[in-house]
Amino acid sequence: MPLEKPQALDASEPWDVCIVGSGPAGTILGTSLVERGLRTLILESGGGMRQWLFDKEVRKLAEYEFSGDTDYPLTRTTSRIIGGNSNFWTGRCERFHPSDFEAHPYLPAENPWPIRYDDLEPYYTRAEKTLRVRGGEPSRFMPPRSEPFPLKARSDITVLKELMQKGGVTLDDSPTATPEKALRFFRVNKEILPRFLASPLGTLVSGVTATDLVHDERGAVAGVTARCLDGTTRTARARVYVVSCGGIQSPRLLLLSRSERFPDGLGNEYDRVGRGFNEHPSLNFYGRIRSGWGKLRPRHKIGRTHQFYETFRAEGLGAIHAVCIQSFAFPNHLLRYRLADLPKHVADAASRLVWPTIYMSPTLEMRPVDANRVKLSETTRDAFGNPTAHLALSFTDEDRRLLERSRELVLSCFEKLGATDIEEIEQTWSRHHIGTCRTGDDPKTSVVDRNLRVHASPNLFVCGAEVFVTGAATQPVLTITAFAHRLAEHLVELFQKRDPAIATLGNRGVA
Repeated sequence: MPLEKPQALDASEPWDVCIVGSGPAGTILGTSLVERGLRTLILESGGGMRQWLFDKEVRKLAEYEFSGDTDYPLTRTTSRIIGGNSNFWTGRCERFHPSDFEAHPYLPAENPWPIRYDDLEPYYTRAEKTLRVRGGEPSRFMPPRSEPFPLKARSDITVLKELMQKGGVTLDDSPTATPEKALRFFRVNKEILPRFLASPLGTLVSGVTATDLVHDERGAVAGVTARCLDGTTRTARARVYVVSCGGIQSPRLLLLSRSERFPDGLGNEYDRVGRGFNEHPSLNFYGRIRSGWGKLRPRHKIGRTHQFYETFRAEGLGAIHAVCIQSFAFPNHLLRYRLADLPKHVADAASRLVWPTIYMSPTLEMRPVDANRVKLSETTRDAFGNPTAHLALSFTDEDRRLLERSRELVLSCFEKLGATDIEEIEQTWSRHHIGTCRTGDDPKTSVVDRNLRVHASPNLFVCGAEVFVTGAATQPVLTITAFAHRLAEHLVELFQKRDPAIATLGNRGVA
C-alpha cells in the first residue's frame, strides 16, 4: 500500500491503533501490530528527505526555543521526516546495563524504574534481530545476554584492541544495525517501513501534524486533530492511540491537549509531563601515537569500551560509555604542502593525518532533574497558531563533575599510550531526547505506567526514549526498539482479551 493522502483520515471505520510519529518507535511498533492482525494508522508531519531539506515550511515545524547554560544546538537535533531521526542515525545498538534499572546516584528516588533488566532482556534479543545487529564476542564488561548477536562483527579491530590494552582499556566491537537495502546505514523507513506499507492493515498518512488529542472527561482519547499546511483539518480516529513523537514533541502534544477536565494538558495533573529532559553530551579528544605503531595501517576502526561504565557512580555521579577510533594515518612525505602554508582550519585537520591518530570520546549520562524540561513557549507559535516547544536544559553540579572526571580518565589513558599532541575539541551532543514522559508505578511522579499507558487515560500510550526514567550512557535506539516490541505484545493482548479497562476497543479479533 503506498503512502496515503490526508483524505484517507475521512474513513468511517476507526483504526484499531493510531500512532503519531514514524520514527523507530512508531515504525517498529506499527509493523509489529499489522503483522499480528491489528489495523494500524501512522501519522507523520513530514515527508521524504528532499522535502525536509528544501521545504522551509516543513523545517519550520521542527523549530523550538531553548534556555539554559548548555548552549544546546537547536539545528540538526529534530526533524519532520518519514523515519524521524533514524535518518541521521549511525546504527549503534547498545543495551542498557542491569545497573541502570537498579538504584544508582542518578535514579530519582521517588520514581524508580518499574521494570528490571531481566524483564527487558527478551525484548532486547528481539530488537537485535529486528535491527540485524552485528557484534563480536562480548567482554565481561558488557551487559549479559541470553543469545549471541544475530550477525557476526564485520570489522576486525584486533590491532586497535591490542593498542588500547596498553592504555588499560578493554575494547568491544561496537554493535551495529546492518542494512539490507543500503550500503552503510540502517534506516527504518527503508528497512522496516516497507513491511508495514505492504500490509493491507497498515496506513501511513504523511504531511499531517497532530495538534490535539481530543478526549473525554475520563481522559479517553476519541481522535487526533491532524492539521495540514494548506489549512485543512481532519480527525484520525482509532480505538487505541500511541504518541511516538520524541522527547520534545511528545510532551508538547500532551501539553497542547487541554480541556476543562485537564487544563494543564492530558496526563499532566501532577505537572510531570515534560519534566526530567536529559541528553548525552560527549567529550572529544585526539592524540597521536608516535611509537609502537608499526601494525597500524591507514584505516578507520571503531571500538567501544564498557569498562568504565560504572567507574564514577561510587562518587555519586552517572555512567560513561567511551568510543575509541583509530583514524587514518599517512606518513609525512605524502603531504603535498607544508602545514604552515595552509589555512589554519585546514592545517589543523591535516596535521592529524601525519601520524596514526586515536580519537577518544566518552559519552555521559545526565542527571534527570525537574528544572530540565520541555514546556510550551510563551512567545512563539507554529504555523497552526499553537505554542512551540521550549526546552530548558542546564548542567547540574553532578554533570559538571562527571565531565571533569571523564576528561581526567581520557588524559590518563593517553598518557599510558604515550600519545602526543593531545587535543580536546568542542563538546558535542547526540540528539537523544530522553525522559520527558517517564514510566513508573506512581501517577504522582510519572506520566505512563509500566506498560506505557498514560496514567490519566485508558487508551493512550507513549513509546520512545521519552519514557525512560534515566538515560544511561548508551545509544537509545535498541532500547526504544525493545520497548516497541514489548508494547506491541501488550496491545495485542488487550485486543485478544477485550480488556474492559479500554472501553473503546470494540470487538475485533487478533491473529
